[in-house]
Amino acid sequence: MSTSLADPAQRRDPHPSDPEHRPRRASAAGPLTRLLLRMHFFAGILVGPFLLIAALSGAAYAIAPTAEQLVYRDMLSASSPAQLVPLADQVDTARDVHPDLQLSGVVPGTGGDTTRVLFADPALPSSSYSRVVFTDPASGEVRGDSVQYGSGQALPLRTWLSELHRSLHLGDPGRVYSELAASWLAPIALGGLVMWWMRRRRARAPMLRAGARLEGRPKARSKHAVAGTWIVVGLFFFSATGLTWSQFAGGNIGELRTALGWTTPALDAGAPAAEQAPGHEAHEGHEAHEGHEGHEGHGQQGPAHEGHGPAPSPADTDTDTDTAAAIDIGTAAASARDAGLQDPMELTPPAGEGAPWLVSETRRSWTPGPDSVSIDAASGEPVEQIRFADYPLAAKLTDWGIRAHMGFLFGAANQLLLAAVALTLVGVIVRGYALWWSRRPGPGRPPTRGALLELVRRWPVLTIGGLLVVAVIGWAVPLLGASLVAFLVIDAVLGRWGQRPSTARAMKK
Repeated sequence: MSTSLADPAQRRDPHPSDPEHRPRRASAAGPLTRLLLRMHFFAGILVGPFLLIAALSGAAYAIAPTAEQLVYRDMLSASSPAQLVPLADQVDTARDVHPDLQLSGVVPGTGGDTTRVLFADPALPSSSYSRVVFTDPASGEVRGDSVQYGSGQALPLRTWLSELHRSLHLGDPGRVYSELAASWLAPIALGGLVMWWMRRRRARAPMLRAGARLEGRPKARSKHAVAGTWIVVGLFFFSATGLTWSQFAGGNIGELRTALGWTTPALDAGAPAAEQAPGHEAHEGHEAHEGHEGHEGHGQQGPAHEGHGPAPSPADTDTDTDTAAAIDIGTAAASARDAGLQDPMELTPPAGEGAPWLVSETRRSWTPGPDSVSIDAASGEPVEQIRFADYPLAAKLTDWGIRAHMGFLFGAANQLLLAAVALTLVGVIVRGYALWWSRRPGPGRPPTRGALLELVRRWPVLTIGGLLVVAVIGWAVPLLGASLVAFLVIDAVLGRWGQRPSTARAMKK
């Protein structure tokens, strides 16, 4: 006979100071607490691996802009801050490198940076990618030849990390992992925050400091909760921005923004309709916030970059750029600066005969947001101008959220903060699994079920109203809704299955 059966003392709760292991005490805390605890437990266990991968890859991605500057410094840095070579001549030099490709954009180099000359390359995976030649404004020489991804100007290192974070390099099927993680991150964090607040309120203890006198599992749980509380705002931010760019929920959010008129203002490309390529009407070309096909613009629809960026690429038309534009690119850049735009900015050649140059400020740190202007290709005069200050509030929030998520809003400080939150989340997840494993004999006993039915019996109207809200959220965030239904069904089946032996014994008696 084993020790646990011979000695009744061994059968007592191994964690007498932990109310979660004593059904009577847990029930006294109320059905809402038990429901939150059960959902937090199961969601954390099942979604935790996805969150862990997203947090680790996100921490690496957060510092990618700075790492990129170091890895590609030879291409990105000019020999001198001096502007000695006309921009048009730099473009001609870059064209000599790829004479068979169509010019799609130019980012003039200033302040010691090289000029980026972009080409549409059909051999690349999608129109979100561009072939880029780096020219030196001081010497006119070519400093490098690479591939750039999206309007965030990601080079291969950052592109690789972006795709890892977004889809694990598995394509569209892999995007399910990141959307599932983003879908559950806020509910898990909110459930944990509410439970911790209720617990600390009863104990009249601060929420942002772990109990100094606790030992063992209660101390570990306290550290888990305190760390999660410190970063909870960042977790909500990750969830919101991640869903905005996700595959399924992102589409719903895009439709809602369009219906409410919250889309980003767009410059008129000015090309005749017949000359514009399908799908480019909303300026969702290669810019698409690092593609709308990639992490730096994650969505399929358009919350990320719906207007202030470059227009349809000339590669999508049969019009030769030289005949479409009477003014050279240097004149277009000077006109944009006279209109108030600041470097760095991207110039997109006319999309067809009679169409203007489109010029937009690129993403910069410590700035409100990008302004854009269209320049008449014949006269060099501004045709249309869109100021970020005139954006709808939702469009401003979208831009700020995108730049903050990409680590561009506040420069290196932004990147370090993102990495710190992501790595703290890794610690919270690991400690959560350790807490689960410590709930033995097990491997880890879940909190008692039945709390939802008790809520329905005691507060039917409030409970049904809450369930309706959850249903609406589940519809708007499909992976959250589908996985939640799956959790409930599996839990109910397991509950019924667990009752079968006791029912059979009762019938025999």
